[in-house]
Amino acid sequence: MKQKRSLLLVAGGLISLVVSIFAVSSVPLNATDAPSCDATSICNLESVLTLKAAVSAVPKPSIATPDWMKPVATFTYSVETRGEITANLAEFKQQANETLNDQRGWAALGVRFSEVSSGGDFTLVLAEASWVPSFSPSVCSTTYSCRVGRYVIINQDRWLGATPSWNNASGSLRDYRHMVINHETGHWLGHDHATCPGPGQKAAVMQQQSIDLQGCAFNAWPLPSELWTNQL
Repeated sequence: MKQKRSLLLVAGGLISLVVSIFAVSSVPLNATDAPSCDATSICNLESVLTLKAAVSAVPKPSIATPDWMKPVATFTYSVETRGEITANLAEFKQQANETLNDQRGWAALGVRFSEVSSGGDFTLVLAEASWVPSFSPSVCSTTYSCRVGRYVIINQDRWLGATPSWNNASGSLRDYRHMVINHETGHWLGHDHATCPGPGQKAAVMQQQSIDLQGCAFNAWPLPSELWTNQL
């Protein structure tokens, strides 16, 4: 009987303890007893961003695209011949492409030139001297190179030996080839002929340096003032 009574007393005590705890937890806290919550506190759960949202909210840095990654316009061209060609055609193609894509030349416009097997934006022609006038007798002659419509025509005699005007000024053959490709392609790009800007100054590439330097120094590359085109 004593053991049974002891068990009942223990059970009653536990029940009283549970009731007391429940009663205490049910008592509302005063405003001054409640923890402080504001828009930035952790207890205001609705204002807490998830990790993904927090990362998304961070402003992304603005980094300028370097020039070498910027897209560039591409002009395509094909290469043809007219008449009997004694010049090295592979060398002609290689040197013409090097000239067109040299940053001292029209490539400085932010363009590149790509040779294609046929068609393209324009046609680069290496022509035997007697064939050059066949493109336009009023524009072209057997003596010099020229441009007619989509055709940029290089006179084979000039390609192989430059001109007296150029040679008398001690210009190199490679520089002459740079100049004549740049000059005739410049016409396709929209340029007319230019004159010498002043005695002793660099000639404009669109000056007819093959005929007369007009007191200027020979120059194979476009002047800064010539770096424009109406083909873009």
